[in-house]
Parts: sequence; C-alpha cells; structure tokens
Amino acid sequence: MNSFVENVLCCNKRDDSSDSGDELYDKDAKDLSYIGEAVHKVLGKSYNRLHHSQWNVTSGQIIGAVDDSPRDVWESSADPPQGNDDWLPEKMGALISRTQAFCDVMSLGPPDGLFLEAFKESLQLLYDRSKTTGDEIVVRFMFGNIAGVPVNCDRVIKALTKDIPEDSNLRIWVGAWRRGFSWNHAKLIAVDGVFLHTGGHNLWDRHYLRNNPVHDLSIELRGRVTRDGHRFANEQWSFVQAKQSTLIGSVVDKMPDGMPLAKRTRVTVSEWPKGAATFPPQFAKQLIAKSSHQSLIVDKSKDVKLISIGRQGSMTFVSRPSDAAIIAMIESSKTIIRMVLQDIGPVTIPGTKRALPGLTWPTAVLSALGGAIYDRGVDVEIVLSNPGCIP
Repeated sequence: MNSFVENVLCCNKRDDSSDSGDELYDKDAKDLSYIGEAVHKVLGKSYNRLHHSQWNVTSGQIIGAVDDSPRDVWESSADPPQGNDDWLPEKMGALISRTQAFCDVMSLGPPDGLFLEAFKESLQLLYDRSKTTGDEIVVRFMFGNIAGVPVNCDRVIKALTKDIPEDSNLRIWVGAWRRGFSWNHAKLIAVDGVFLHTGGHNLWDRHYLRNNPVHDLSIELRGRVTRDGHRFANEQWSFVQAKQSTLIGSVVDKMPDGMPLAKRTRVTVSEWPKGAATFPPQFAKQLIAKSSHQSLIVDKSKDVKLISIGRQGSMTFVSRPSDAAIIAMIESSKTIIRMVLQDIGPVTIPGTKRALPGLTWPTAVLSALGGAIYDRGVDVEIVLSNPGCIP
C-alpha cells in the first residue's frame, strides 16, 4: 500500500528513535506467510515503538480484482476509447457515498473533472443521509501542499460543496501540508473503519481518463485494516493542527491559501459549513460504533492476514519502517519478485542524467535485489514507466 498507516509525531525533536530495546510480538501475527514473518520480525525488533502507529498486523478481505487503469488496452497501441475508465471516479464516488459516520480521502492533489463531479454527487448523498437521520457525518480531505503549487483549500471546499445546503450534520474539512520537500503522497479512501480503497491512483481527469492515460493500480479491501487508514490520516491532521496553532501558523492562516510562500513548512485547512470547528475530530472507534457497516467485519473467517505499513515523510526525521519492510520482503524471497514502479532511480535535472540535489539511488533495495538474484537464484521482474512520462 502506498504511504499508508499512521505515524508517531515528534514535531519538535529529532530524537524519534523507533526501537525501545525490547522485541515486540504482535498478538495477531500468528499464521503469517514466511514473507509476513520476515517483515514482522524486522518491525517488531527495530520499530517496536511505532507499533500501532506506523505499522500494524491486521486483517481484511480483498474485494474483487486489482483496479488497474486503463483497462483492456494491452492488446493495442491505440488510445482507449472515450469513457473507457469512467468507472474509476464512479467507483471512488460510490465508496464515499457509503459513509454513515466517518470518511477519509487522501491524495496528492485535489480532484478535478469527472473525479470532482463524482465526489460532489457523493457528498450530496451524504447530505441527504445526514438530513434524514440527524447523525453527524465527518469527511476529511487531505492533500499534498507541493512546493510552488499550493493547494487552495478554500477553493477546493467551495467546489466540493457547491449547491449543497448547510442545514444538516454533514461536516467537511479540506487540508494540505508540506515540510521541506515532503508532503502527503498517500492515496486512500477509508469509510467507517470498514471500506478501504488504496494504491497509486491520483484524482486527475486528464492524466487518467483522457488521451495517452497513465497506467496505475489500486486495491479495494474490507475489514479492520481500514482503521489503520483512518489513523494514518489522524497523524497528518494532528500535524496540520499543531503547525497552524502556532503564532506563525496563525499569521499564515490569514493569507490566501493559493499564495506561494517561501517557507519550509506550510499547512492549510478549510472547513464547511460556516460555523464548523476549525479542525476536524480525530478518528476513533466510538465515532463509528453506530454505523451498520460494523456488522460486516464481525465474521473474520474469510479475512486474510495483512500488515499495514506507512511512510510519513519528513513528519518523522529518522524512522522508516516501510523502507525496512520492503528490504525484508526482498531478502526473504525464494522464487520470484515482481515490481511495478514509476521509477527506480532518482529524479533527474530536466535534460540531463544528473540527479536532483539530495536524491540518490536506492542502494539498499538494489543490494537486496542483487543478493536475491546471486545468492538464491530468485527471478526479478520490474516494470517501469517510459522515460519522460508524467505525472
């Protein structure tokens, strides 16, 4: 999963040591595969303090086949026909529409085109549900505040709520953050602690639904693993709240969201409707207790064991359990490794083969792959994007 699970926040200290010195055994780690056991051993030994924050052993069901787009194009070099992948925003919107209590949506950037239209329709349905039941429904959108391309949260929330009345208990927040050259890159939709969609898909119409579309993968799951998605979002919202609550943050809050700022850390947040709290509530199990969806995860007989692992970028200074987990998976391989990646090397200066400052080759990953090939005869298959492709 992509950048997924929460993180222990150490905003003011560089000591975010993840190892307490005691090896941890997750009570749910029984009957893991040999790959899962290798990952659990590394995380339990070296990242035990981040258990239930940046990693967790959990369970859930994989729903249907992998969502890949564009669909049904591998036999042809021609662009897919118009509307070939309109199912993707429709599916995402339908997932949001299931919300009875709490929904998190995270992506690199805000939705546009058909994604925006699908999200607007889903929020209208949530308004109708809240109006009918009187129950509060919380929806949190979190995006990456990319350096030089700030997210205008006010504009986004106005677009999402256009034509929706304000007389229900539907509450919506839109936030964005960056710290240096790090920002949210997770893509997930988590609903009521039960339904989860996560992977690589952004919410951009032109890149995914038009000519020469990007190929991407996501997966739908159902079960307890979804709660880790909500908790992953919790930590980013905590970071946004902590930073905006400072003196400097309060000054930046008065500036237009879309105004570029030469500032290492930038957070923005907007709320709807008028009078809503500045910051959303943190996800907690009691907030979804009344949701009828909870009955869907009582029976775990069809669940599979999952290890949810995430990466919070520069929100933590040192700890990277997700990176260690990837190495552990590769080093425990016996037969074959298949990787589908945007790239494997560093981003380069346009028109050159020189890496951007601070970016390097993933030597630990390459070393582990080399060991798998040379020492154990493992086959390695890697699919990369074409040179010069976007995004």
